[in-house]
Amino acid sequence: MKKVTILAVLILFTFSVFSQKSEVLMTVGNKKISADEFIHIYKKNNSGNLNEQSVDEYLELFKNFKLKVVEAENLKMDTSSAFINELAGYRDQLAKPYLIENLKYDQLINEAYKRNQSELKLDLVFIKLSKNASPEDTLTAYNKAVKIRNRILSGEDFEKVVTETSDDRQAAKNKGHLSYLPVLRIPYKIQSYAFSAENNTFSMPLRTDFGYYLVKLVDTRPAQGFIKVAHIMISSSDQISDEEKEIKKKKADSIYNRLQAGDKFEELVAFSDDKGTAKKGGELPEFSTGRMVPEFEATAFSLKTPGDYSEPVKTTFGWHIIKLIKKRPPESMEDQKEKIRKTIEKDTERKEIVKEFVTNELKKEYGFTDVNGPDVFYSLVDSTIFNSKWVFQSDKSSDKTLFTVKGKKYTENSFGRFIETKQKRIKKGEISTTVNEMYNDFIYESLTDVEKTGLENKNKGFKYLMQEYHDGMLLFDLMKKEIWDKASEDTIGLKKYYDDNIQIYNDQIELDISVFKYADENYYNEAVKLLNKSRKKYTDSVLVKKVATDDPESFKIVEAGFYSKGQSIFADKVFKMMKENKLEDNWKVVNLSKENTLIYINGKRKSKVKPFEEIKGVIIADYQMFLEEKWMADLKQKYKITVNEKGLKKVKKSVN
Repeated sequence: MKKVTILAVLILFTFSVFSQKSEVLMTVGNKKISADEFIHIYKKNNSGNLNEQSVDEYLELFKNFKLKVVEAENLKMDTSSAFINELAGYRDQLAKPYLIENLKYDQLINEAYKRNQSELKLDLVFIKLSKNASPEDTLTAYNKAVKIRNRILSGEDFEKVVTETSDDRQAAKNKGHLSYLPVLRIPYKIQSYAFSAENNTFSMPLRTDFGYYLVKLVDTRPAQGFIKVAHIMISSSDQISDEEKEIKKKKADSIYNRLQAGDKFEELVAFSDDKGTAKKGGELPEFSTGRMVPEFEATAFSLKTPGDYSEPVKTTFGWHIIKLIKKRPPESMEDQKEKIRKTIEKDTERKEIVKEFVTNELKKEYGFTDVNGPDVFYSLVDSTIFNSKWVFQSDKSSDKTLFTVKGKKYTENSFGRFIETKQKRIKKGEISTTVNEMYNDFIYESLTDVEKTGLENKNKGFKYLMQEYHDGMLLFDLMKKEIWDKASEDTIGLKKYYDDNIQIYNDQIELDISVFKYADENYYNEAVKLLNKSRKKYTDSVLVKKVATDDPESFKIVEAGFYSKGQSIFADKVFKMMKENKLEDNWKVVNLSKENTLIYINGKRKSKVKPFEEIKGVIIADYQMFLEEKWMADLKQKYKITVNEKGLKKVKKSVN
């Protein structure tokens, strides 16, 4: 609730205090507000109406907002731990788009989108190796991969070599031949090699988090997009006898022949052994390449026109007759961008690329100086780190500087505490390798912390945004304390306000309205035409039947009856229009075009006397306005507001 209200406040009153050499526009109490600050927020909230009159109008709103913010700051509401912690939480979220890492992520997203317009067919051999393997184990695995590559290049049968050597669990089935795959489903180093390699050339061993790969690009084709099919399956397997296999095949052929003779697919699907899909006409969820077994997928994508069906095709599951329901082309950049970003952010290879980029860029920007390496920790850290149980003993290290950032020293002690805090359970490996990886992480996090801390000075947009959240949160807390809670909790004051203004509530009117929702302007125009002919003839129910002839959802009644203020959101909108003189007495039709809503005003009457409890919600809202008006008058007495008229003229000139 609080976040929603803060955002609503920001829409009306967001602003910033970035004012390096800007002229002071006005002073509220002792607080000076720059012309830059006002211009920024004025333009943000008046983009389509920039003129001298709107400047004057907005300045009055701005003054009132500033009075409240100054009051909240003088009450020290921004110094509470709850406020500071909540703002820090928002800051972490808001800072992300402004960090330098986004430059690299954007490059990787664009690269991934371009690559993802193709699908790759690969041959590969996999040699398993843990991510934090020792240098010795790494060298052994690398040499093994090189020997396998030499066997293949010397002309030895590829499938035989794969079956004997590959650690891929599917090698026995696929013999090292992969079907076409969307690029995003291929490890980054492998796809990068494939996009730079010539067809039918084997790579040198490619190191990934899982081990080494030998890769050959067999073919590239355009992305196939998405497909939805139905199937009739006659199950079969290699474990059954040849006689049973023949029976299964004949059954599939028989169903296919019946299709050819004119029988309906929807009726024949009852013979399918896939009972889960048979209940849905054989329909499978939409899929892209790489999601189904190769034989099924190749046949499905070869179908051209919805309604086409295949001859029986054999897979490891049995025989399938596949019917095409629809095809959908690959998604656009806009549709894919968020999915690609999530994929990239989860990809450890790309994360390391981003880390390296950020580290190098920030080292240059913040004057990083390498003083000493982490060598002392090779002996201080023991095997308990692999179970996330290593305890840092500061007496065994020193305050020796490891590196500096912007002149600030980062010591052995700070790195020791970092290791203890950040360690995770990992597979046992070389301690020196683990220490080096954590040291790189320590440098990276130290640099990014400096970047985040200085974002306001580095980026004006972020400075404005943080000030908006700061002041929006303050305004929320202050209004809750001074107005909203008082109005709802002050039972005596609320009752007195009702008694003092009872005549106003007794003199209120009720609107008799009928509210309709329409699908588009054609239905709206038809309804208005009939209403203008005869409201008596076209009552609500008759009107709905007459207009919504083709679709019950195209024109329907939402609510109807007599409503006083606070009883209906639609009636309240009409009351507001009446108060602002936007509704003439003879107007009967109100069109809320943005909401596709038609309100017909049947009439109005003086409301009956309503007891306090029945209209308490309305009274609270009115009492809040009463309290705020009184409070604002007090604030204007408490804080003097001075406007620099010359500065205001310059502001008006600058926005014209």
